[in-house]
Amino acid sequence: MVVQDVETVFDVDTMKAIRDRICQIAGTEYRKEEAKDVSIRLITDHIRSTTFMISDGIMPSNEGRGYVLRRLIRRAARHGRLLGIQGKFLAGLSETVINECRDGYPELEEKRAFILNVLTQEEDKFSRTIDQGLSILSQMEARMEAEGKNLLSGEDAFKLYDTYGFPIDLTEEILSEKGFATDQAGFETCMERQKEMARKARKETNYMGADVTVYESIDPSVTTEFVGYDRLQHSSRITVLTTETELMEALTDGQVGTVIVEETPFYATMGGQTGDRGVITTADGSFEVKDTVKLLGGKVAHIGTVTKGMVKVGDRAVLTVDADRRGDICRNHSATHLLQKALREVLGGHVEQCGSYVDGERLRFDFSHFAAMTGEELDRVEKMVNARIGENLEVVTQEMGIEEAKKTGAMALFGEKYGEKVRVVRMGDFSVELCGGTHVASTGVISSFKILSESGIAAGIRRIEAITGNGVLAYYKGLEKTIEDASAALRTTPGALVEKCGSLMAQVKALSSELESLKAKAARESLGDVLHNVKEVKGVKFLPAAVEGVDMNGLRDLGDQLKDKLGEGVILLLSSLEGKVNMVAMATEDAMTKGAHAGNLIKGIAGLVGGGGGGRPGMAQAGGKNPAGIPACMEEAARVLEGQLG
Repeated sequence: MVVQDVETVFDVDTMKAIRDRICQIAGTEYRKEEAKDVSIRLITDHIRSTTFMISDGIMPSNEGRGYVLRRLIRRAARHGRLLGIQGKFLAGLSETVINECRDGYPELEEKRAFILNVLTQEEDKFSRTIDQGLSILSQMEARMEAEGKNLLSGEDAFKLYDTYGFPIDLTEEILSEKGFATDQAGFETCMERQKEMARKARKETNYMGADVTVYESIDPSVTTEFVGYDRLQHSSRITVLTTETELMEALTDGQVGTVIVEETPFYATMGGQTGDRGVITTADGSFEVKDTVKLLGGKVAHIGTVTKGMVKVGDRAVLTVDADRRGDICRNHSATHLLQKALREVLGGHVEQCGSYVDGERLRFDFSHFAAMTGEELDRVEKMVNARIGENLEVVTQEMGIEEAKKTGAMALFGEKYGEKVRVVRMGDFSVELCGGTHVASTGVISSFKILSESGIAAGIRRIEAITGNGVLAYYKGLEKTIEDASAALRTTPGALVEKCGSLMAQVKALSSELESLKAKAARESLGDVLHNVKEVKGVKFLPAAVEGVDMNGLRDLGDQLKDKLGEGVILLLSSLEGKVNMVAMATEDAMTKGAHAGNLIKGIAGLVGGGGGGRPGMAQAGGKNPAGIPACMEEAARVLEGQLG
């Protein structure tokens, strides 16, 4: 404002460009009408905010920062409607933001398509919300008119707001145009009641939203230092022992509990990496660690069972991590870094990590992307990761200040809290990320990488599950076993399995065709010459017939054949098969012009065999579960048909 000598931030060149674009879209002028100016300024501010938020990896949702983003987008969209803007406009407006700000923020240009896609989808959702809310509001208006009222209750206004996302000021505006008012005080009462319920719910739990645990009884001065980046065994002193409910001085054989020490090589579950397992031994006992978790105040809890003797507070203990499992976890974790970089290379810079999970068996990686990945894209990503593994890139971890780390270009998770000192994990020149987890010494240790699945888990969020090293070997070993079992079952060799399957499928097709022919022939023979059963109902030929053991397809084929023989009229076929009833009715063109309707005929008689169904005037079918009712159906059908004919 000072440099450009303007009165408000909305007159600064970058903001003015957005403001002017809004006026152009809305067909209005700024500073002509105060109510419109409010909407113009609000949209200007919100479209800038939302563009940058999406570029930083925030996605619209119903909680946390995602909820803030959703409210900003919807508020801007609603004020666009107030300005008279027709249709979606936020994505187009965001292009102006990107064009104005990309010199200072090049990531906006990199993620342009992604930002526009998010805004378009969210604006579409809001349009449906608004339309649904308008429909509900119309019903409320009709009810008020019928009851002679002109005030919408606070409860109804709050229902529109809370259930359908319909803003209260929009409700008031629409109603005021039609001579109605809104009980604002009643609305505020409902709002306060909901807030009070939320506050009460928070008071009933601790600040972490969980029930109080034994860990909160531990002296806050107790801490644990992690020393396991470069070692899997370490000696330390036991400072705290607990059962599930109380602090203990000792744990004995068979007891389940928690061990806390001064220093540990066990990695606690953090940042998506699962905790280590292993063994803690003392002079008098042994403790099997089944999980390792991080507690408040810098404490690490080793959770498990005493397998021998007794462990006591103050004991000197040797902590030994399960080396094989840690190795598998490291392989999967390092592969996750390679995967993220490969996804950004293949899909674009908009890809941001939205969550991950790494254990000894597999890795799971959630990321921002709006479309399902194609087979070709997955193949490119998999090949790229395996290529980096084959290059055996050195994995270097450095500890440095957060500002220095940012200068290295290290990827960081938006919204994650980092201390003054951070660990930067670099894999050659390919991947640089901030990460506190454990990793392999070089990418060659990962051995191999295989994507198992790619799926969507939320709007704009995709998930990849993959395996590495020993997991890949086990995966292909399992496939090999499956192929061998299938080959043995089909009495062939693995090399000839595909050819054998093709041959068998051809045989199945031929046999199925032969079976259908035999079934049709058997049905015709069991039906016999039924044309002598033809009745005449008000000048229309009607042929009802029952046959045993014919499925629905068979009945339709029989119906077509009988229709050719009958010429003009109505046919009804019923069959009992495996304790159930199949029914098919057909009517020719001539019969339909006289009022016959196969669908209504079926509806009229299906209840007699405990079933239901229907269809078109010319052909209908139904199923039932009472074969004993077939004779009654055939008798009733003539009466139903008679009622249809003029």
